[in-house]
Amino acid sequence: MPRPGIIVTQSGDRGALLAGVLSERGFSAEHLPLIETVPLAEAVKQLADGAPDGDVWVFTSAAAVRALAGHEPAVAKLRAAPAAYALGAGTWRALQSVAPQSVCFSGVRGAQDFAKRLVETCPPPCGFIFPRGRLTLEALPDELRRAGRRVQEWVVYDTVLQPWAADRLTARTGDVVVVFSPSAVAAIAAHAARDLIFAPGRFIWLPFGATTARALRQLGVQHLAPPPEPSHEGLIRHLETLYPLGA
Repeated sequence: MPRPGIIVTQSGDRGALLAGVLSERGFSAEHLPLIETVPLAEAVKQLADGAPDGDVWVFTSAAAVRALAGHEPAVAKLRAAPAAYALGAGTWRALQSVAPQSVCFSGVRGAQDFAKRLVETCPPPCGFIFPRGRLTLEALPDELRRAGRRVQEWVVYDTVLQPWAADRLTARTGDVVVVFSPSAVAAIAAHAARDLIFAPGRFIWLPFGATTARALRQLGVQHLAPPPEPSHEGLIRHLETLYPLGA
């Protein structure tokens, strides 16, 4: 049985690299970056001016890191924080480039696990600063608040569905579509062609992580289980297990 095509929706060089590696491993893979993230400069300035000192910074997307990276006062405040934590290897790589002291917990999957480790590692009265996207459907703040912890959310970027990429997607069918963030799911849901794109049986949806899987479920979209490890290497192994070569 031939392997299905793989559509990699992650933006930038990392998405292109992943599609290339999948092609080398025998998949018919296409890089189709669906979304563009746009930093909100005024919001980043407000974060640099208004975020309290002494709180821990937490990141669940590389886009949030990139939104801050070009603003020196925000980077200085981040570096002066007692700690900074990232969920996922890709987010951590981006965060280390501006905050070398940052940490990524091993073996953590999804917001619930991340919140549990943060609560264990950062005792009160420490609070959390959470830069995020406007469309991000994040469970992390709710999980931390349920544990009685203080969280400040700062919207520092917007997510826009690229029309040309959406048009390309509506012309396809039968592929595995790998989605990498809840904000990407939300951007598709806000598009005029959402019913066509999310039509049952049109695509096989593969969320990169547990939070993205939750965003798909909230829309009633059936999907494959995410890879056990939210990394490119884990995703490749997951796809090779689901669709072995020559099976």
